[in-house]
Amino acid sequence: MKQKRHQKILRIITEKDVKTQEQLTDELKNAGFLVTQATISRDIKELGLIKLALSDGSYKYAVTREEKKDNGEHITIFSKSIIEIRYALHTVVIRTYSGMANAVAASLDSVFGHEILGTIAGDDTILIILENEKYAEEMALKLQKVFNWKG
Repeated sequence: MKQKRHQKILRIITEKDVKTQEQLTDELKNAGFLVTQATISRDIKELGLIKLALSDGSYKYAVTREEKKDNGEHITIFSKSIIEIRYALHTVVIRTYSGMANAVAASLDSVFGHEILGTIAGDDTILIILENEKYAEEMALKLQKVFNWKG
């Protein structure tokens, strides 16, 4: 349940400007999750969310771009979401279970952001763009090992 809640939180904050824990709590409750403010507070900490300044002077929750010290939490959350990892030319393609691609991509950006040019995520597919084919092959092998995926 925690994994699904984390995935939903990441999806909500990428689709909407969530400014408060109360707003996030309401969004999760509307999505069918029974949560408390304390649970949301822990989730925000575990996901490494930050407050990002908006042009109107207010703040919203966002996924940090900084490399986290505890990358194991991201890996644990998403390791069972991966169906396939492959590379072609300068890209890596990751297939996930339906609805998981955005959350996994946000996590990959957080953990591997310094090694990749960017990610594009749909509902069940992530495209990771790297500088060249060698980097793509190395990243695919690294992700296969990190996610304990065997093709």
